[in-house]
Amino acid sequence: MSMSHLWLGLLSSIVLIVVCFSGAMFAFKKQITELLNYSVVFNKDRELKEWVKPDAIINDFTRNGLEVISIDYPADFNRNIFVSYQNKGSNKKESIYIHPSNGEVIGKKYVSTTHFFQTVKTLHKNLFLGEVGKQIVGISVFIFVFLLFSGIVLWFPKNKRQLKTNLKVKWSAKLPRVIYDLHKVIGFYFLFPLVFISITGLYIAYPWVKSTILVSLGGQPVLNISNKEDVQHKLSDTFASFLEESMNIQHKEKGSQSISIDPLLKDVNQRLAYNGSTSIALAVNDKTEIEITKIKQEGLMNLIVPDQIIYNQKGEFKKAILFSDLTIADQFKTVSLPLHTGEIFGLSGVIFYFIVTMVGCSLPITGLLIWLRKL
Repeated sequence: MSMSHLWLGLLSSIVLIVVCFSGAMFAFKKQITELLNYSVVFNKDRELKEWVKPDAIINDFTRNGLEVISIDYPADFNRNIFVSYQNKGSNKKESIYIHPSNGEVIGKKYVSTTHFFQTVKTLHKNLFLGEVGKQIVGISVFIFVFLLFSGIVLWFPKNKRQLKTNLKVKWSAKLPRVIYDLHKVIGFYFLFPLVFISITGLYIAYPWVKSTILVSLGGQPVLNISNKEDVQHKLSDTFASFLEESMNIQHKEKGSQSISIDPLLKDVNQRLAYNGSTSIALAVNDKTEIEITKIKQEGLMNLIVPDQIIYNQKGEFKKAILFSDLTIADQFKTVSLPLHTGEIFGLSGVIFYFIVTMVGCSLPITGLLIWLRKL
């Protein structure tokens, strides 16, 4: 066990360091972007009491020859409203921040971090090596999970007296002993967070891992095409959806009058009677429905989860997709990405995940130092 722990750790150490460090950086994407664009993202007037109505926003943009795609209302007046739009007759999409009460234009994001964090994300996913890099990262993460559990086996004490010793770092000892203690103690205390982040990462990367987890949670596998009947069933569902979409699109092309969004937002706030940020996705371009998503942050662990109300082009209620009504498998599917990044727990979760990933980055380093010391 000790030799496999050693050699597998050496083989995967460099990849794990890169993956953990890039993941730790990517965790603060939203916070860094907002900080660099502080003057347009955050509202200086904190004494506001009434939001600008969505219809007023849409009308202002329409008068300027612009078509609103979506409107994002923050949870409180500390932030400005984010509007995505396009020029009528073109599909060039842009975005801008407006004042939450009077709708005046504040400005656009003037510092873009998209390219930088896209580079970090690519490094995290495949080391800039495409599909080959993805497999290298995936194998390394599987090895990392094995190392975590094999490390616990090697750490496990023979008696209670040794248990107390294994849970402490002897700071008064020489540096090699301190490094050895840090490797053991940190690995023990951060075992479950590191395993959880690793598994959710593998869930996102590999369909067969996704299927395994969803089935274990009582859901359906994502690749369930083992027989002809399953294929026909999937094709039937796909065709039915396509037919419905086609009919909606044809109806839209024939001309459907623009409707008022204000009563829809009021209806959503009555159905979802809690405070939270709200995103309104309008039925423009190829979209045939109006989707209003509200973010809920409640419960024992203060989880951030979405609830969605959908209306047709006439503004008639179509369906409600509430997170609490979903099966455990569908809930996990919905929040798998924010679970992997820590965003589901808010800023405190991102900070905690940052610490965890930096710990994950330190384990190969301390393990490598221990090995070099033995040489």
